[in-house]
Amino acid sequence: MSSLRHAYASLLSRRFELRNSGLMKCGSKILLAVLLLFVDNTHLLSQTPPVRVHAAYAAIAGDHAALYVAHEAGLFRKHGLDARFVYIAAAPAIIPALLGGDIDFAVASGNGVVNAGLGGADLVWVAGMVNTAAYYLAVQPEIKSINDLRGRPLGVTRIGAATDFVLRFLLRKAGLDAEKEVQILQMGGQPELAVAMENRRIFGAVTTPPALVRMQKGGAHILLTPKDIALRFPHVGIVVRKKFLTENREVVTNFIRGYSAGIPMIFQDKENSKRLLTRFIRSKEPDVLEATWQYAVDSLAQIPYPDPEGFKVILEALSRTRGETLAAKPEQFIEDSVVRELEREGFFKKLYGR
Repeated sequence: MSSLRHAYASLLSRRFELRNSGLMKCGSKILLAVLLLFVDNTHLLSQTPPVRVHAAYAAIAGDHAALYVAHEAGLFRKHGLDARFVYIAAAPAIIPALLGGDIDFAVASGNGVVNAGLGGADLVWVAGMVNTAAYYLAVQPEIKSINDLRGRPLGVTRIGAATDFVLRFLLRKAGLDAEKEVQILQMGGQPELAVAMENRRIFGAVTTPPALVRMQKGGAHILLTPKDIALRFPHVGIVVRKKFLTENREVVTNFIRGYSAGIPMIFQDKENSKRLLTRFIRSKEPDVLEATWQYAVDSLAQIPYPDPEGFKVILEALSRTRGETLAAKPEQFIEDSVVRELEREGFFKKLYGR
């Protein structure tokens, strides 16, 4: 306000000079206009510019729906962030990008976090967007059971990605050896899986809408649903470096605020949500949008707590693969304090009007 007083005093002095020069009327108008302009814009001086952050996601899928909606609706900016998102089709490539400091946030599956953590990386899962293996096993028309996949080529997005983990889990559960009895091919992303199914290059894939809809249009059918799979698993969540969380806790908190604000929009505003999804899923087809929206409603955690049980599943699977019991605990890879603090302050109650 001292600057305002100074400006006002200067203008009064100038007004006195104008009066003495016979330009009183003109000077008064100038004084009024300048003061109004100054006062109207003083609020801009106290506004803090949004903090720019970079985030990467690895799937064009309904499990990312709240993220897409939050971004398109300006909810990250509402919470003080200029969030820039980039799509990296190779999910395992997101982790190196995060570790290298190229991005601040990774939207990724938990198995990548565990694998990196066991190698000494300082990553932590701060929010669980989907805490179950929310996948469908889609297969070619002639496949009637998992055993019919024996000797067939199957598709995953990338070796080591969540699709790879869940497919191997299903094969093992059915008594099939993923290394000897099937051929697992990496396609790149969910859209590429859909193309491979259409071209009959693969006979089965672990997938989600919207890719699932395209597969079904090409003749594929669903062999297993998420309810059939019934596996607690860190399907997708928000990942940061521990050092970044320590040094930028408020930024991480605001990122989770922005993301979380998109969740009730999915549940409470169906048509607007579908409209906002069109750019990210690259489709305006009504059936694709409907399936993607419904999948999000069925899968998303309304309060994105990380689930330790899902990480336990990963560690148990890795122990079998390595032939040794791992000393690591799920708690090494998760940090739920940010979500817990938001719940304690009533943030989620306000979101859902409870």
